Amino acid sequence: MKQNNKVKDWKPPTNLPRNWSVDYCGFDAARYRSRSGLVCILSCSIERDQKAWVHLSVSRKNFLPSWEDLVLVKEIFLGQDSAAIQVLPPKKEWVNIHPFCLHLYQCLEDENPIPDFRKFGTI
Repeated sequence: MKQNNKVKDWKPPTNLPRNWSVDYCGFDAARYRSRSGLVCILSCSIERDQKAWVHLSVSRKNFLPSWEDLVLVKEIFLGQDSAAIQVLPPKKEWVNIHPFCLHLYQCLEDENPIPDFRKFGTI
């Protein structure tokens, strides 16, 4: 199956900037920590749409990561030239395991699964 190969072929990054370390690295998930206090967990799986998705969570111990933090980890772990999605589900579907955690998702099946909302070169 195409989707299984995408997950099977996916590897968590191990070549990181100097201020990052690997806490754990398995075949389908990894955990990273920066000296500035960011913690990232990266995993890959087939989701309900039958497509392979990478899930990146980023957290800080006592406060939400900033926009700059989110952009930084997206570029390090998902790539500068890739698309990523941040989902804001209905409140009844919230799952809050860690109060200071944000999530990004990247589809491995489609190069850009996000509709193009740009108008006149900007959103």
